[in-house]
Amino acid sequence: MSKAKPNRVPARSQPARPATPRQAVAVGQAERGQIAWGSCIVGLIAGEVLLFVLSNVALGVANAAFGTAGFQSADGGIVGVSTFLAVISGGYLAARLAGRFGLYQGMVVGIGFIIVGALFQFGQEASIVHSSLASGTHTLVDLGPMSMGNLITGDMLALVGGSIGGLLSRRR
Repeated sequence: MSKAKPNRVPARSQPARPATPRQAVAVGQAERGQIAWGSCIVGLIAGEVLLFVLSNVALGVANAAFGTAGFQSADGGIVGVSTFLAVISGGYLAARLAGRFGLYQGMVVGIGFIIVGALFQFGQEASIVHSSLASGTHTLVDLGPMSMGNLITGDMLALVGGSIGGLLSRRR
């Protein structure tokens, strides 16, 4: 005689519950992702607006104080410092709005500044070529030499500035 075993229904497995609220927050952040794209877009736009205002006001003040003798060739670092301050501010704002992973948010804002700068440069050079072709001349346009040192330095300036802004956003 064999004993009949009762049919057991396997118990449903329930998802493991976090033991502490800190673990619950960590699980929630892992599900959301690390980059808050909306916050980064807001930080990038705010940084670009600040760059526009800072650079124009500072160049106006410098031209009023020292004259416009070297305005077309060199700005004495005014645009570079304005860009650095604007990227820091944009990275800070993005990280504060996101409330998490400040370094990542700042880096994304820095990368956004690099992309906007490259698109702006492309637009300027395309306009020069277009105006040359529209005038009827079919000669090569000299856009001048490309300075890889300035390019790499500018990109590093944006990345470091965004990183600093994101790191400064930590709540104390």
